[in-house]
Amino acid sequence: GFPGYTRGVVAAGPGELVVTTANGDVARFWPARHQSEVLASGFDMLYGVAIAPGGAVVCAEGAAGRVLSIRPGHVEELASGLQQPMGVAIDADGSCLVSESGAGRIVRLARGRADTVLDGLQRPQGIALRGGLLYVVDAQAKELIEYDLARGARRCLVSELPVGAPAGVTPKFLRAIPPLSGPMGPFAGIAAAADGTLYVSADAEGSVLALRPA
Repeated sequence: GFPGYTRGVVAAGPGELVVTTANGDVARFWPARHQSEVLASGFDMLYGVAIAPGGAVVCAEGAAGRVLSIRPGHVEELASGLQQPMGVAIDADGSCLVSESGAGRIVRLARGRADTVLDGLQRPQGIALRGGLLYVVDAQAKELIEYDLARGARRCLVSELPVGAPAGVTPKFLRAIPPLSGPMGPFAGIAAAADGTLYVSADAEGSVLALRPA
C-alpha cells in the first residue's frame, strides 16, 4: 500500500496522510491499513503539500514552476512561471504561501499573482505557519527563519542546520528511473505542532529534528 518515494507529507486526519511522490503522484496514504489512493498523477518533481479549507490539496510542482490545487477529478493551476517552487502552506485566511526556492523568496498567491512576502533568502525549501508566524528552512544558508507576518519582523532561530549540501559541494542528482518523474532532489521540510514544536527533516544527515520553545 506504500504510495511511492515521498517528498511532501501532510496530516489529513486520524491515521491519514496526503503525500507527493517522486513518481509524480499526489496520493492519500493510510499507513496502518497498508492502503493508498492516487488523487492525481503525471506531474514533474512534486515537493511540498498542504490542505486548504474545504479539503483541496495544494502542492508545488517544482520542475514545471507551478502550484496546483487538486480535488477528486479536478486539477486547478493556482500559479505558474515560478522558479522552482518547493514548500507550500495555507494561511489562516485560506491564502497560499509558497517558497520560491530558485528566486530566494516566499510569495503569497492571490488571483493568479505571486506577491512577495519575504525575500533575501538563499534557497528556501520547507515552510510552515503557526499563529501568524512563518517558519522557513533556508537550505543553502542552513538556517531556520521565523517571520512575523503582521509586524514584518524577521529573525534566525537556528543556524548550522544539517540540511542541504556541505559548503563548496554541488549536489549531483540521480537521474530518473521509470516510473520516477525526475531527479531525486533534496527537500528539507518543516511542520509545526500545536504545542509549538517545530519538526525539520534534516536531509543532510537523514534525521528529523524537534525544535522546542525554550
